[in-house]
Amino acid sequence: MSNNNDISAKLRFFGHTVDGSAPWIDSSYTRTLTEPIMNFIPALTDVIIHNMRGQENTFDLDTHGFEVHKYNGQANNEFDNGDEQQRIYYEELAELLKKRLNAARVIVFNHVFRYRGPSRPIDLYDTTHQSPAIHPHVDFDGPGVYLKLKEVVGEEEAKRLTRSRLQLINIWRPVGSNIITRNPLTLCDYRSLDLKNDIHLTDLRGSNITYSIYTISHNAQNTQKWYYLNEMRSDELLVFKMFDSDPNVAQFCAHTGFINDHVPMNDIQQISLEARCFVFYDQ
Repeated sequence: MSNNNDISAKLRFFGHTVDGSAPWIDSSYTRTLTEPIMNFIPALTDVIIHNMRGQENTFDLDTHGFEVHKYNGQANNEFDNGDEQQRIYYEELAELLKKRLNAARVIVFNHVFRYRGPSRPIDLYDTTHQSPAIHPHVDFDGPGVYLKLKEVVGEEEAKRLTRSRLQLINIWRPVGSNIITRNPLTLCDYRSLDLKNDIHLTDLRGSNITYSIYTISHNAQNTQKWYYLNEMRSDELLVFKMFDSDPNVAQFCAHTGFINDHVPMNDIQQISLEARCFVFYDQ
């Protein structure tokens, strides 16, 4: 799948750790500026990123690990934690996933706004206000998904809910009037990953719970296929997996923000909103 807006870009893949130890990333906001954010060296690698524009309906969550949807809801600007706009948006996403996936229940359990453009004071960054992540990764490993579920619903409810299929799905979109051209999101076709060699278990430090994520290296065979949606608007959604307990479908979607050198640099604020959702099914 390709069109004239396919581009070449450099992605910051996992390279190697500085001392040969297991990789880790520190996501805390109490870390000083002199403390390292990670213990591994990125491998900056040129890849072709295919534009999905005009082919949005050809991607499928269980096949590729991601798909594209339209958004016709009410959340067109930033909102504060706990306010009415957040509640409405979470309900909209839950209904979208239940309808699309024929799911029994959806819990939207957190979100993060990410900012591009004018610099922001460091004290305005926290768990729900961040810069784009610029290294290919998957947000949770399998055990981390179950730890997060226990944190969200409690241990007994988690046991009950995991008797049937469980998914963790992210939903990403621009908010506001500006399209996303700086640090857009790129997604990797699950089928193109070498699961034995491209995936690296990486400890995530600084979180409320201790768990691991996956960082991604570029494979020597150059088989990975990366996709983005050119000039993505606020009425469009990227829906992609972090986890699926069904072993017969795409398990997750490696993803990252990237620098698109093919568009003019500007200082216009561009904001994206990413939400994480647990999806449950009847027995």
